[in-house]
Amino acid sequence: MKNLYDHLTWMVGGEAGYGITTMGQMFARACARAHYSVFGYPEYPSLIRGGHNTAQVRVGKSDVNAHSDKMDVLLALNEETVDLHLDEMAEGGVIIYDGQSVQLDAEKIRAAGLHLASVPLADITKELGADRVMRNTVALAASAAIVGLPFEFIQSVIESNFARKGKEVVDFNIKVARAGYDHATELEVPFEKKLPELTDGDAEAERDESEQVREQEIVISGNDAIAIGAIKAGLKFMAAYPMTPVTSVMLTVAKHGEKYGIIMKQTEDEIAAVNMAIGASHMGVRSMTASSGGGFALMSEALGMAAMTETPLVIVEGTRPGPSTGLPTWTDQGDLRFVLHASQGEFPLVTALPGDVDECFEMTLKVFNLADKYQMPCLIITDKYLGESICSTKPFAAPDYVPMTSTITAADAEKIADGEYLRYKLTEDGVSPRALPGYPNCIYTASTDEHAEDGDLDESSANRIAMVDKRDRKFETLQGTDLLEDDMMELHGPEAADLTIVGWGSTKGPILEAIEAANSQGMSVNFLQIKYASPFPSKGVERMLNETSIHDGKLLLVENNSNGQMGGMVREHTGIKIENQLLRYDGRPVNPAEVFEKIKTLLAV
Repeated sequence: MKNLYDHLTWMVGGEAGYGITTMGQMFARACARAHYSVFGYPEYPSLIRGGHNTAQVRVGKSDVNAHSDKMDVLLALNEETVDLHLDEMAEGGVIIYDGQSVQLDAEKIRAAGLHLASVPLADITKELGADRVMRNTVALAASAAIVGLPFEFIQSVIESNFARKGKEVVDFNIKVARAGYDHATELEVPFEKKLPELTDGDAEAERDESEQVREQEIVISGNDAIAIGAIKAGLKFMAAYPMTPVTSVMLTVAKHGEKYGIIMKQTEDEIAAVNMAIGASHMGVRSMTASSGGGFALMSEALGMAAMTETPLVIVEGTRPGPSTGLPTWTDQGDLRFVLHASQGEFPLVTALPGDVDECFEMTLKVFNLADKYQMPCLIITDKYLGESICSTKPFAAPDYVPMTSTITAADAEKIADGEYLRYKLTEDGVSPRALPGYPNCIYTASTDEHAEDGDLDESSANRIAMVDKRDRKFETLQGTDLLEDDMMELHGPEAADLTIVGWGSTKGPILEAIEAANSQGMSVNFLQIKYASPFPSKGVERMLNETSIHDGKLLLVENNSNGQMGGMVREHTGIKIENQLLRYDGRPVNPAEVFEKIKTLLAV
């Protein structure tokens, strides 16, 4: 039977500036190197300096898809961490702290069924001549000892993290970590929820299928997966202005830019960023930009320009709570409708909704091809939860990926008679022959006004109708060839169920955790994940909801916004109204436990 709290949940908390996020990443990577599945989620306030930061990591033998609402291990670097998170501790959990600098009410904590592990972080660093900030290294290693993670994996991560600083720095950090690990090992802490033992990889014959050691996996965030997908897709130019929660997309591209021949331009604002990306694409270079809702709002006019000039454009939009600045460093799915209706007028716009890091990579590859082949803007919607969370997964691979394009070659252009090239030629599939600037015999006007086939302005009624219909035919073509309904949605769980959950994007992980637990306990639940908002898979969604639940079961909508925006789209496109809703809009992600409780309520369990 699957329990939502089977996995070990570890969290570190403290003041900003002390490497809280880095500690979470190091612990997650150490566990992944020990062949555990991991999922990590950082939280931090929207302050330039200071404030309370946390990083949570869930670890287990089986797949971990989301964060948890309960902690087994709390690594408290200050008293505030305990004050804020004591109520989130699971019974039998342990709080690791420095008893000489952090004053806690031990009786109250033990009365709550928790254990304490005092490690003299400051004294150990002082005795070794280490900087105060290195107490984090001591604490990280101490927590590894208490949960039963062998020191070799902490050492491995330290070696990777500090390799560029030289052997002396690496060795010193290992020495400091070893001191913390050894001290914690000597403590008699009655903490029972250790990391599950992994079978020795050499004892293959003695293991059954349930005990197989996981393959070595990478630990990566959604933003990094998008960046790597873009690089694999042939990205050569990116222009962007930093904005949470997608800044790390541009940082990762910049990090690898020299190796892969990519120009990463940090612009003065988002208007410049999108126009530069369009300009590069107009010249035949695969390009992209990325921003959050506020920055994307500034891009909306240029988005329409890309649509009218039929220029390929890829935009990553990371939603966060609005309106205006809202909650800049928290998570939300409130931009869905805004993104779909950005810019004036009507035009085809592909909008991808990845739900995990693998889909971030795979759908980025797909979106670049759709943008290039169909000469249209394409968007990828992510958010803080998906973009900044880290999880373990198999290394990405797309050996068969082939960039698609509808751009003619210079050789083809030479065969065109002078004056006969029609950039916006009316075609059956809506895709016109695209020549790049500088091609022979292919002079045309790229106008943002409505235009005729050769690009010259034409405001006649007949031309307007013909051009709108031409651009719209692209949707019909791509849905029948490169973006089938099976690509646009996915049903998880049994084909028929007493309850069908509908969701999209970053709610995928929490929903999967909840339905796995529910089904293991005798309930019947499945999950319809909608992967594209535009074009919307109307027929497929209607068919699945009718076949899986609506006649005999119930429907539940799960979203991180207050209006149930995807639910509104489902009703708009299918006529099906989802009455039951779990909507969270406090800036925090939906967690598996609340989905599970909603399932039990609806099924009267």
